[in-house]
Amino acid sequence: MKKFQVLQRIFDSVVIVEVRYSDLIAAYAEIDTFSQGKHENRLLKMSARNMGKNDLWIAATAYTTGSQLLTADKDFNHLNEEFFKIALIE
Repeated sequence: MKKFQVLQRIFDSVVIVEVRYSDLIAAYAEIDTFSQGKHENRLLKMSARNMGKNDLWIAATAYTTGSQLLTADKDFNHLNEEFFKIALIE
């Protein structure tokens, strides 16, 4: 029963943000283009990066919702401050 209560508190604290699919898809494409160093208006200040598809969806969701991205790795570092803020969990 205690585990259920803990899970219930977690679920009760989750904020659900409705995301329009077209906005999410556009953000995915923009971040992928930027990561490849091919964005028309944003300059990638390092060599091109191939991001995994799941990481692109995560980044696009953070960007679309205006969220800070919590991560335990450095795969998103090139997006920090360009699309959203990153909090590295060590």
